[in-house]
Amino acid sequence: MPPVTPASRRPERPSIPLPDAAPLPVPVDLDARLAALGITLDAPAIARTSDFLGRLLAMNELVNLTAITDPAEAWSRHALDALTLVPLMADLAEGSAVLDVGSGGGVPGIPMAIARPDLAFTLVEATQKKASFLTAVSAALGLTNVTVLADRAEVLGPTMRARFDAVTARAVGRLVALVPLTIPFVKPGGRVMLIKGQRAEEELAEAAHIIARSRLSHEKTVATPTGRIVVLRALPRR
Repeated sequence: MPPVTPASRRPERPSIPLPDAAPLPVPVDLDARLAALGITLDAPAIARTSDFLGRLLAMNELVNLTAITDPAEAWSRHALDALTLVPLMADLAEGSAVLDVGSGGGVPGIPMAIARPDLAFTLVEATQKKASFLTAVSAALGLTNVTVLADRAEVLGPTMRARFDAVTARAVGRLVALVPLTIPFVKPGGRVMLIKGQRAEEELAEAAHIIARSRLSHEKTVATPTGRIVVLRALPRR
C-alpha cells in the first residue's frame, strides 16, 4: 500500500504528553469472554490492551475522550466491543489496509491494531487533541502498524478513494449520514463494518436508498454482546 498522505493538514498544536498511568487490571474471565467472541489474544496483546485502557482513562481526566470511566466497563464497552470486529476481518491477508473513521479516543482502532499487528490501520480523527493522543499512545504501545490522520473524512475521501480493504466506524452517527462518509475509502469488493446499537435494523431501513445509491450491499448484521455490527459490501464497479 502506498504511503497515506492527507489531502490537507490543519496547523499542528503542541503534542499532549501522556500522563503516567497504570494498566487496567485484566478481568479474571477475559479469556472466556474472548473465546465467546471467537477471539484469541496472546499475553503481550492482552498486556498492550490493558496498557491502552489505563492510558485512555488517565488522559480522559485532561481531555474529554470517553464517558466511560469505570475500569470494568472500559474493558466491556471499549476493548471487547472493539474486538467484536476482529472475527469479521479473519479473511484479510497480511498487509491489508483498514481505515477507522472518527477514531476518537482510539476505539475501535487501537484494540484492532493490537489484535491484528499484520494489518495496516489508518485512524482518522478531526479533533487535533484526540489525534495527538492517538499518535502518542500508538507510539507508547509500539504499534508500528498505525497511522493517524488529523482531518475530516469528508476532506480525505476524494483523494484517498478506494484505497482500503475494510473501513470501520463506531459511534460516529446514523447510517444515513455514515455511509456517505465511509464508502469513498473502500475498494470494490471491500467491506464497511459499522458498530451500531440495538436500532441497527431501523437505521438500515432509513439508509436503504443511500446504501443502494452507493453501490453497497447489506451483507449481514452481526449481533454482539454490546450491540450490532452492520456489514456492507462494496459492489464491483460497472
